Amino acid sequence: MFLTKFASTVHWVVPTDIEKELQGGMDVEKNKIMDHDEAMQLMSCPNVKLWTKTKLVEVIGDFNGVTGVRVNHRGSDDDEVIPVEGAFIYGNGGGSKPITDFCQSKVELDEAGGVIVDESMMTSVSGVYAVGDIRNTDYKQVVVAASDGCIAAMAVEKFLNNRKMVKVDWIHR
Repeated sequence: MFLTKFASTVHWVVPTDIEKELQGGMDVEKNKIMDHDEAMQLMSCPNVKLWTKTKLVEVIGDFNGVTGVRVNHRGSDDDEVIPVEGAFIYGNGGGSKPITDFCQSKVELDEAGGVIVDESMMTSVSGVYAVGDIRNTDYKQVVVAASDGCIAAMAVEKFLNNRKMVKVDWIHR
């Protein structure tokens, strides 16, 4: 809903027939992205284009950023490119499965696949930190990832300089 306030068009790409699902009522246990009322509200926005039975194939871009997304409609052999300037991707489970394939055998993960960290964002391996959605928090927002990054940056500085406390730079005498 937030993006509808700023984007001229929000392309909502879903692999299912969400309109049919909405008629029967959405199962909140199965759909962790949104509930029935949120979905209906989103679909009622005039700047939302719904792509049902459609799979995201690729995010396309260049050095300037995202330029489009390639999608495939179920049953079609041909892909279609939708020109866009940004892509926000939420997979099954509300985008909550963190991509941790690269570190699975290196650090401890929780049962949902998120990297386990302490209060300083350090993982089970000393000197290795994890921030943002990779931690598998309930809060998937840029501001949370930025906060995690700040905490980790200060903790890394403490770790690298073998300090007992974080050294702050805002104390003026």
